[in-house]
Amino acid sequence: MKFIPLLQPKSLILAAFVAGTPIAIGVVATLTGLAATPAVAIDVIDFGQKWVVSVDEARALIANGALVLDARNADLKAASPIQNARPIRWQDLSNTSGRISTDNAAISLRLQALGVDAGRPIVVLADPFQGLGEDAEIVWALRSLGHDRVVMVDGGLPALLAAGVPQVQPPLGQGSFIVDHRDDWSVDANAVSRDLVQLDARSMSELLADDGRLKPLPEIAAWLAAKGIDHDTALATESAWLTAVLIDAGYHARQVVGASEYALTAAN
Repeated sequence: MKFIPLLQPKSLILAAFVAGTPIAIGVVATLTGLAATPAVAIDVIDFGQKWVVSVDEARALIANGALVLDARNADLKAASPIQNARPIRWQDLSNTSGRISTDNAAISLRLQALGVDAGRPIVVLADPFQGLGEDAEIVWALRSLGHDRVVMVDGGLPALLAAGVPQVQPPLGQGSFIVDHRDDWSVDANAVSRDLVQLDARSMSELLADDGRLKPLPEIAAWLAAKGIDHDTALATESAWLTAVLIDAGYHARQVVGASEYALTAAN
């Protein structure tokens, strides 16, 4: 039997993940050989707010054992599979009405089979040019199911591959994650009040640059400010992608659920 020395860099970082300690990306990059410039050291992954990570952050997470989930549609997965990434669909986590399933035992087993652990970060991949929001659906759903270390990549899979194909580690085996529903980022369609400012899903295009990445945060803030929205404004949207982006930008956003006309899909 082979034992991994506990003082190896990757072991130290994995231990920090499990302990819930925020990790400076510069430290991760240096230990994994991903460091390009010392400037990356100022970035810290704060999973409490961080729902969208940069390519450098994603590569550092993946290099250190994050579980990678491929949320793209079946045709894209078949045409260009990502080695060692686990396929997932919104339908795997939802019921026939379009809501997150409340069959906690079944969903827990399904996620455990994918290798999901509560202490192991998850990077969800999709292609913003081929189904914008597929990754955000999974990020929002897994967070609502109780996993607080799930992120998507700014620019999606194309941006990640442009920096070089990441070496995704195979899942560590059966996971141990147990569903624990949270409603922090949801609001029932029948309970949406006038206190909530609703953003139309068509707003998604206003926040994206031509390369599929998010516009700079000052531009996003200026666009929202022009609508009278600041960081104290309570927001609601039918789009999981908008919800994820706004939360990551520091806004109080929630996903509208329960309306048949707004079933949660990537198109929304």
